[in-house]
Amino acid sequence: MHDGKNDLNFTGEYFIPGKSGERIEADHIERYRFACKYAKEKSVLDIACGVGYSGPMFIEAGAFSYDGVDINEKLIDYAKNNNSSERINYFVGDICTYTQNKTYDLITCFETIEHIKNYENAIKNLHSLLKAGGTLLISSPNRTVTSPNCNTLADKPSNEFHTQEFIPGELLSILNKNGFIADNRNLYGQRQRKKVYRNRYYRKIIYTLFRNPDIKTSPQVTQVTDKLPRYFVIVSTKRQ
Repeated sequence: MHDGKNDLNFTGEYFIPGKSGERIEADHIERYRFACKYAKEKSVLDIACGVGYSGPMFIEAGAFSYDGVDINEKLIDYAKNNNSSERINYFVGDICTYTQNKTYDLITCFETIEHIKNYENAIKNLHSLLKAGGTLLISSPNRTVTSPNCNTLADKPSNEFHTQEFIPGELLSILNKNGFIADNRNLYGQRQRKKVYRNRYYRKIIYTLFRNPDIKTSPQVTQVTDKLPRYFVIVSTKRQ
Protein backbone atom coordinates (compact mmCIF):
# COMPACT_ATOMS: atom_id res chain seq x y z
CA MET A 1 0.00 0.00 0.00
CA HIS A 2 1.41 3.37 -0.97
CA ASP A 3 0.71 6.74 0.57
CA GLY A 4 -1.22 8.90 -1.89
CA LYS A 5 -0.07 12.08 -0.17
CA ASN A 6 2.98 12.25 -2.41
CA ASP A 7 0.87 12.17 -5.58
CA LEU A 8 -1.26 15.26 -4.96
CA ASN A 9 -0.57 18.87 -5.79
CA PHE A 10 -2.56 21.68 -4.24
CA THR A 11 -4.54 23.83 -6.71
CA GLY A 12 -7.01 25.43 -4.30
CA GLU A 13 -9.93 23.53 -5.86
CA TYR A 14 -9.80 20.66 -3.40
CA PHE A 15 -8.67 20.38 0.17
CA ILE A 16 -5.49 18.45 0.94
CA PRO A 17 -4.65 18.09 4.64
CA GLY A 18 -1.34 19.77 5.37
CA LYS A 19 -1.14 21.45 1.95
CA SER A 20 -4.13 23.78 1.88
CA GLY A 21 -4.06 27.20 3.48
CA GLU A 22 -5.62 27.99 6.84
CA ARG A 23 -8.68 29.74 5.39
CA ILE A 24 -9.41 27.02 2.83
CA GLU A 25 -9.07 24.32 5.48
CA ALA A 26 -11.43 26.14 7.82
CA ASP A 27 -14.03 26.68 5.09
CA HIS A 28 -14.02 23.01 4.05
CA ILE A 29 -14.07 21.60 7.57
CA GLU A 30 -16.90 23.87 8.73
CA ARG A 31 -19.12 22.87 5.82
CA TYR A 32 -18.80 19.23 6.82
CA ARG A 33 -19.26 19.97 10.51
CA PHE A 34 -22.55 21.58 9.54
CA ALA A 35 -23.50 18.57 7.39
CA CYS A 36 -22.70 16.14 10.20
CA LYS A 37 -25.68 17.52 12.13
CA TYR A 38 -27.90 15.77 9.58
CA ALA A 39 -25.99 12.48 9.47
CA LYS A 40 -26.99 10.46 12.54
CA GLU A 41 -28.18 6.96 11.53
CA LYS A 42 -28.21 8.04 7.88
CA SER A 43 -26.66 6.64 4.72
CA VAL A 44 -24.45 9.39 3.30
CA LEU A 45 -23.23 10.11 -0.22
CA ASP A 46 -20.57 12.79 -0.59
CA ILE A 47 -20.30 13.88 -4.22
CA ALA A 48 -16.90 15.35 -5.13
CA CYS A 49 -15.47 14.03 -1.87
CA GLY A 50 -11.89 14.91 -2.79
CA VAL A 51 -9.42 13.10 -0.56
CA GLY A 52 -12.24 11.69 1.55
CA TYR A 53 -11.49 13.42 4.84
CA SER A 54 -15.25 13.82 5.41
CA GLY A 55 -15.80 10.06 5.64
CA PRO A 56 -14.45 9.62 9.18
CA MET A 57 -16.23 12.84 10.22
CA PHE A 58 -19.63 11.49 9.17
CA ILE A 59 -19.09 8.08 10.75
CA GLU A 60 -17.98 9.71 14.01
CA ALA A 61 -21.15 11.82 13.86
CA GLY A 62 -23.26 8.65 13.77
CA ALA A 63 -23.79 8.01 10.06
CA PHE A 64 -24.78 4.43 9.26
CA SER A 65 -22.64 4.36 6.11
CA TYR A 66 -20.64 6.67 3.86
CA ASP A 67 -19.89 6.56 0.14
CA GLY A 68 -17.50 9.14 -1.27
CA VAL A 69 -17.39 9.82 -5.02
CA ASP A 70 -14.96 11.91 -7.03
CA ILE A 71 -14.07 12.11 -10.72
CA ASN A 72 -10.35 12.39 -9.89
CA GLU A 73 -8.79 8.92 -9.59
CA LYS A 74 -5.76 10.19 -7.67
CA LEU A 75 -7.98 11.73 -5.02
CA ILE A 76 -9.95 8.50 -4.64
CA ASP A 77 -6.70 6.56 -4.43
CA TYR A 78 -5.58 8.86 -1.62
CA ALA A 79 -8.95 8.48 0.12
CA LYS A 80 -8.83 4.69 -0.02
CA ASN A 81 -5.33 4.63 1.42
CA ASN A 82 -5.87 7.21 4.15
CA ASN A 83 -9.53 7.50 5.13
CA SER A 84 -11.16 4.08 4.69
CA SER A 85 -12.90 1.96 7.29
CA GLU A 86 -15.54 -0.78 7.46
CA ARG A 87 -18.45 1.59 6.79
CA ILE A 88 -16.62 3.91 4.40
CA ASN A 89 -16.29 3.33 0.66
CA TYR A 90 -14.87 5.44 -2.16
CA PHE A 91 -15.68 5.35 -5.87
CA VAL A 92 -14.53 7.10 -9.02
CA GLY A 93 -17.56 8.72 -10.62
CA ASP A 94 -19.06 11.74 -12.37
CA ILE A 95 -21.77 13.82 -10.70
CA CYS A 96 -23.92 13.66 -13.85
CA THR A 97 -23.74 9.90 -14.40
CA TYR A 98 -22.83 8.18 -11.11
CA THR A 99 -25.32 5.47 -10.14
CA GLN A 100 -25.65 2.85 -7.42
CA ASN A 101 -28.15 0.06 -6.78
CA LYS A 102 -29.34 1.99 -3.74
CA THR A 103 -30.46 5.44 -2.67
CA TYR A 104 -29.23 7.62 0.19
CA ASP A 105 -30.71 9.50 3.14
CA LEU A 106 -28.25 12.38 2.87
CA ILE A 107 -26.23 13.74 -0.04
CA THR A 108 -23.61 16.47 0.22
CA CYS A 109 -22.37 18.36 -2.82
CA PHE A 110 -20.02 21.12 -1.73
CA GLU A 111 -18.27 23.65 -4.00
CA THR A 112 -18.88 21.48 -7.06
CA ILE A 113 -21.91 22.65 -9.02
CA GLU A 114 -20.03 25.75 -10.23
CA HIS A 115 -17.66 23.44 -12.14
CA ILE A 116 -20.40 21.56 -14.00
CA LYS A 117 -21.52 22.79 -17.43
CA ASN A 118 -24.63 20.58 -17.40
CA TYR A 119 -25.58 21.59 -13.88
CA GLU A 120 -29.27 20.72 -14.30
CA ASN A 121 -28.32 17.18 -15.32
CA ALA A 122 -26.19 16.99 -12.19
CA ILE A 123 -29.11 18.13 -10.01
CA LYS A 124 -31.40 15.57 -11.66
CA ASN A 125 -28.90 12.79 -11.00
CA LEU A 126 -28.55 13.79 -7.35
CA HIS A 127 -32.35 13.68 -7.14
CA SER A 128 -32.35 10.10 -8.46
CA LEU A 129 -29.75 9.04 -5.88
CA LEU A 130 -31.70 10.44 -2.92
CA LYS A 131 -34.48 8.71 -1.02
CA ALA A 132 -37.91 10.37 -0.99
CA GLY A 133 -37.82 12.84 1.88
CA GLY A 134 -34.02 12.70 1.92
CA THR A 135 -31.78 15.72 2.33
CA LEU A 136 -29.42 17.35 -0.16
CA LEU A 137 -26.89 19.87 1.11
CA ILE A 138 -25.38 21.83 -1.76
CA SER A 139 -23.00 24.79 -1.67
CA SER A 140 -21.61 27.30 -4.14
CA PRO A 141 -19.60 30.51 -4.23
CA ASN A 142 -21.90 33.52 -4.21
CA ARG A 143 -21.37 35.23 -7.58
CA THR A 144 -22.22 38.65 -6.15
CA VAL A 145 -19.10 38.43 -4.01
CA THR A 146 -16.69 36.15 -5.87
CA SER A 147 -17.32 37.41 -9.43
CA PRO A 148 -18.69 40.96 -9.10
CA ASN A 149 -18.23 41.66 -12.81
CA CYS A 150 -20.66 38.84 -13.64
CA ASN A 151 -24.39 39.44 -13.75
CA THR A 152 -25.75 36.16 -15.16
CA LEU A 153 -24.97 32.45 -15.26
CA ALA A 154 -23.67 32.95 -18.80
CA ASP A 155 -20.86 35.26 -17.65
CA LYS A 156 -17.41 33.73 -17.12
CA PRO A 157 -16.50 33.76 -13.40
CA SER A 158 -13.32 35.29 -12.03
CA ASN A 159 -12.10 31.84 -10.98
CA GLU A 160 -10.57 30.10 -13.99
CA PHE A 161 -11.70 26.68 -12.74
CA HIS A 162 -15.40 27.64 -12.58
CA THR A 163 -17.79 27.23 -15.50
CA GLN A 164 -20.44 29.46 -13.93
CA GLU A 165 -21.31 30.82 -10.51
CA PHE A 166 -24.72 31.20 -8.91
CA ILE A 167 -26.52 33.58 -6.65
CA PRO A 168 -28.72 31.89 -4.04
CA GLY A 169 -32.03 32.62 -5.78
CA GLU A 170 -30.88 30.95 -9.00
CA LEU A 171 -29.85 27.72 -7.33
CA LEU A 172 -32.97 27.65 -5.17
CA SER A 173 -35.06 27.96 -8.33
CA ILE A 174 -33.17 25.16 -10.11
CA LEU A 175 -33.60 22.85 -7.12
CA ASN A 176 -37.34 23.48 -6.87
CA LYS A 177 -37.71 22.97 -10.62
CA ASN A 178 -36.07 19.54 -10.34
CA GLY A 179 -37.97 17.87 -7.53
CA PHE A 180 -36.55 19.46 -4.38
CA ILE A 181 -38.12 21.65 -1.72
CA ALA A 182 -36.00 24.64 -0.71
CA ASP A 183 -36.49 28.32 0.09
CA ASN A 184 -34.72 31.18 1.84
CA ARG A 185 -35.44 29.62 5.22
CA ASN A 186 -33.07 26.82 4.16
CA LEU A 187 -30.27 29.21 3.12
CA TYR A 188 -27.01 29.30 5.08
CA GLY A 189 -23.67 30.93 4.46
CA GLN A 190 -19.99 31.32 5.30
CA ARG A 191 -17.74 34.39 5.45
CA GLN A 192 -20.77 36.62 5.86
CA ARG A 193 -20.42 40.39 5.82
CA LYS A 194 -22.80 43.32 5.87
CA LYS A 195 -24.41 44.22 2.55
CA VAL A 196 -22.54 47.37 1.63
CA TYR A 197 -23.32 47.63 -2.06
CA ARG A 198 -26.21 47.07 -4.43
CA ASN A 199 -24.97 47.47 -8.00
CA ARG A 200 -22.14 46.10 -10.08
CA TYR A 201 -20.11 49.33 -10.07
CA TYR A 202 -19.85 49.28 -6.30
CA ARG A 203 -19.15 45.56 -6.44
CA LYS A 204 -16.05 46.22 -8.56
CA ILE A 205 -14.75 48.63 -5.95
CA ILE A 206 -15.49 46.35 -3.02
CA TYR A 207 -14.18 43.25 -4.79
CA THR A 208 -10.63 43.87 -3.59
CA LEU A 209 -11.86 43.47 -0.03
CA PHE A 210 -13.32 40.04 -0.79
CA ARG A 211 -10.80 38.61 -3.24
CA ASN A 212 -8.60 37.56 -0.33
CA PRO A 213 -11.17 37.48 2.48
CA ASP A 214 -9.90 38.36 5.89
CA ILE A 215 -9.43 35.33 8.13
CA LYS A 216 -11.49 37.18 10.75
CA THR A 217 -14.67 36.59 8.78
CA SER A 218 -16.24 33.44 10.14
CA PRO A 219 -16.07 30.11 8.27
CA GLN A 220 -18.93 28.84 10.44
CA VAL A 221 -22.07 27.95 8.49
CA THR A 222 -24.92 30.09 9.81
CA GLN A 223 -28.34 31.08 8.51
CA VAL A 224 -28.39 33.94 6.02
CA THR A 225 -30.54 36.84 7.22
CA ASP A 226 -29.33 40.38 6.53
CA LYS A 227 -25.73 39.63 5.54
CA LEU A 228 -23.97 38.66 2.33
CA PRO A 229 -22.14 35.28 2.35
CA ARG A 230 -19.10 34.55 0.24
CA TYR A 231 -20.23 30.91 0.06
CA PHE A 232 -23.81 29.76 0.51
CA VAL A 233 -25.24 26.39 1.52
CA ILE A 234 -28.78 25.26 0.71
CA VAL A 235 -30.50 22.54 2.74
CA SER A 236 -33.09 20.97 0.44
CA THR A 237 -35.45 18.00 0.68
CA LYS A 238 -36.54 15.59 -2.04
CA ARG A 239 -40.27 15.78 -2.59
CA GLN A 240 -42.17 12.73 -1.35
